[in-house]
Amino acid sequence: MTPPELRDLISDALALWQVPGKVRVVEGRVALAAPDGTPLSVHAAEPADRPIRWWLERPGQRRPCTSVLGLLRGLRNAVGAGEGEARRARVALPEA
Repeated sequence: MTPPELRDLISDALALWQVPGKVRVVEGRVALAAPDGTPLSVHAAEPADRPIRWWLERPGQRRPCTSVLGLLRGLRNAVGAGEGEARRARVALPEA
């Protein structure tokens, strides 16, 4: 996945999560800011880092991501999207 393709994926994810933000490609990295202003960046891992595919970075933290789903999950947590809103379907017998 190229940096522009990754930028578009992250932009779409932010829109889906209803998180405002501008996503751009800077020096081969995808850069954005969390709603609290924390700078975030995503860049491709080196071949020697495999199975890691991307690194998600913020000040003081560098998180490895081995898949697109892992990257999106880490990014969703980093921007605080969906906190406290998760709903789960439950199947139960009706009370007698």
